[in-house]
Amino acid sequence: MKKLFSIALTLLIASTSSFAASDEHVDFSAVEKTVRKALPNTKITAIQPAPVKGLVEIVAGNNVLYADPTGQYLVVGSIYDMHTATDLTAARKSEATLSSQKRISWDSLPLDTAVKYSGSGTQKLAVFFDPDCPWCKKFHDQLSALKDVEVYAIMYPVEGLHPNAKSKAAAILCSSDPLKSLDAVMSGKALPDNADPTCLSKTTTAISQVEVFARDNNIHGTPTLVAPDGRVRPGYIQAEQLKAWLNAAKQG
Repeated sequence: MKKLFSIALTLLIASTSSFAASDEHVDFSAVEKTVRKALPNTKITAIQPAPVKGLVEIVAGNNVLYADPTGQYLVVGSIYDMHTATDLTAARKSEATLSSQKRISWDSLPLDTAVKYSGSGTQKLAVFFDPDCPWCKKFHDQLSALKDVEVYAIMYPVEGLHPNAKSKAAAILCSSDPLKSLDAVMSGKALPDNADPTCLSKTTTAISQVEVFARDNNIHGTPTLVAPDGRVRPGYIQAEQLKAWLNAAKQG
């Protein structure tokens, strides 16, 4: 580790200047290699975009750290949302602690409210998925490319953030081709009106049960991943890290 900064509120100011790179141009695999080399004795469980654009979030056990897009600078401190007076880092630490402890039985997952992707194979993946979640939209392209993984996107609209997501999720599931409809939504196209009010009503009720299931299992955001062995991982993840995370299920 070449340089170490400990900051809190000033992180938001620093991120607008020194760390202004877009997440789309961050090579997360390169960042991971650099950070792992600098911290060989630290067990890193996830590396993903941070709440502040241009920073990378590093989950190490129950700790949450941040790095710049090159992985050269490590940032230790809390990110605060000044509009909501929320300590975002503390919330992520809480999620990391829960994720390291909890397991969800695959057989208990509400897959009847899931859109199945076209991939197939020995590996499986379930993703709690909000059709209006920006990171879910970004994740959708990667999931579509996983031809050797059986992927299920469980519709879990977070209504507090996306008030139209539940009706959109129900329309997707009630369409004649749910995956095609999901593709349309992810590309910004409007869904056609569904003429089956019975299906929409039944599916909306089922989605409400998914919301109960998520709360009971400490799932509060999307995307949230569930592996066949029950491991849970919140947040967006790039394809390379996703495959490694799935492979860990075979070794666990």
